[in-house]
Parts: sequence; C-alpha cells; structure tokens
Amino acid sequence: METLVKKIAVPSEQRKRTTFAENLWYDTLEVYDNKVIGYLNGNKTMTWYFKEYTGIDIVKANMNSQFAQVVFLTGMNSKNRAVGLDFGSSQNLNAMNDINRILFCSGMFSFGKTNDFAVSVGTEIRKAFESYKNNDVIEVTGSTFSSADEILKYKNLLEQGIITQEEFDAKKKQLLGL
Repeated sequence: METLVKKIAVPSEQRKRTTFAENLWYDTLEVYDNKVIGYLNGNKTMTWYFKEYTGIDIVKANMNSQFAQVVFLTGMNSKNRAVGLDFGSSQNLNAMNDINRILFCSGMFSFGKTNDFAVSVGTEIRKAFESYKNNDVIEVTGSTFSSADEILKYKNLLEQGIITQEEFDAKKKQLLGL
C-alpha cells in the first residue's frame, strides 16, 4: 500500500512560460513512498516510479540554464551539466527533452528563489526515495519480498555467531512480510 508523504504546490513564479518551454510545468507534486506524481490543472501528467531510478539529484539554474531541476537519475541523464557559455541553449533543450526531470523556471537572472525551491522539493523527494531504496522492496508476481541480499546479510551474521537463530528467523519473517 502506498502512502502520500508530501503534497507540494508549485508557485506560479516557478512555472514561467518561456520561448523554450510552454507545457513542461506541474502546479502540484505528490511525493509518495514509492513514486512522485506531477499534476497540471488537476490532471495527472507524469509519474516517476522510484524503482526505475538510481538516485535523485538537483541541478540549480545558472547563466547557462534557466531551469532549476530535480533529476531522477538513470545513469544516462546524469551528465547533462555543460560548463561554459551555452549560446545554443543546449542545456535548456536537453533538460526539456529529458522526461526524468522536474523543471522549475527561474527566468533570466533570478535564480536564487527558484534554486531554493528546487532544493526543498528535491530534498523531500530524496528522503522518500532513500527510504524506499533502503527498504529494498521488490514486487514479484503480486507479492512483496525483501531483497535476497538483505536475508543473506543476516544469514552471514548468524553464521558468524553475531545473532541467534531466533533473531535470524524473526528478521527473515519481517523481511518476507510473514
């Protein structure tokens, strides 16, 4: 069962329309224990499932990119951080074309407030993401099981005499949800 962790209203000043982007905004974000959902005008427009990502990053707006971003890392999209002047706006275009990013528009030269907002949103998402990853829950054919690595870790502790058989059995039952 999923739990709503935080509902975040995105201020209109972080949803500015620009010549580059017209429909990339969410007015509400819902952070759950296993995903984030973006809404625009009450309609669900995007869902980011934590199980599909390796991490959460925050990219601040700067002279090269007017977007502050919360990035759901896949391994492929984590290198979109060019250095130097970006006369062709490639950083903005790369960000807009990456569906694994939540964009907040700062407008030219007004980065501070939008960067602060992106950091606060990213922090909330990262906390839920890390909690999800630390639980290491994997769904298998409709049932929920903990990772085999976690059980092996406790098995090793049992074999080393650090925990008792009863403690191992109890932890195993807890991890398997029995």
